[in-house]
Amino acid sequence: MKDALTAFVVTDFNDFPSLNTRSEKVGDNPFSDTFRGSKVAHKLNASTSPASDSFSSQDQYGDAQSVTAFDELDRRRADTTEIDNYICKLRALHVVKNAGRIADRIVNLLDLYKEDYDGKSLSSPSLATFTEFLILHSASKFPSITATPAGELYVQWKHSESQRLGIQFLAGSEIKWVLFKSNSVYEGRIDQFSGRTVVDSFKETATALGIHEWIVE
Repeated sequence: MKDALTAFVVTDFNDFPSLNTRSEKVGDNPFSDTFRGSKVAHKLNASTSPASDSFSSQDQYGDAQSVTAFDELDRRRADTTEIDNYICKLRALHVVKNAGRIADRIVNLLDLYKEDYDGKSLSSPSLATFTEFLILHSASKFPSITATPAGELYVQWKHSESQRLGIQFLAGSEIKWVLFKSNSVYEGRIDQFSGRTVVDSFKETATALGIHEWIVE
């Protein structure tokens, strides 16, 4: 169900293209017909010598290798063994206050993601980074959890209807974050902040911005 995968708040934020679920249709290229015509003409005039045949065979072999590589990538993306193991580990983290509820949500999200993306799995490195974050913020409130089209987890904590923190969890303990926060001087103004860092550095950032209590209970 797309509604579980498109609850992103950064659709108009240039630094976060991977969080943007909207797609733009690229217009027809005025040079494409000319280009295709020249390719056809080239093929009609191509040499039929053994040398040209060997190049054609090499191209076909390269294409076959590319297809095989993509098939293997798709197979790995469809294998949920690793992420299932990470979900079990998350569920067993009794030190994390909402570990069970968060694990349940990710199981549900995984099913929805597989339904919408041809059986592919969510990113297990993303979940590993999210789990690391939860260990460091063990009293985390239960957040909104969605996924990017690439299968990375996007988690949001709301302080109010207009104030919220969104974090995209990447591989290797990295995160991208965006914050919408009321301006302390100008009433009604919402300021935007964003950045990219590693998990264990974000707590200091959150404290400096005065939002740590948005995350934890």
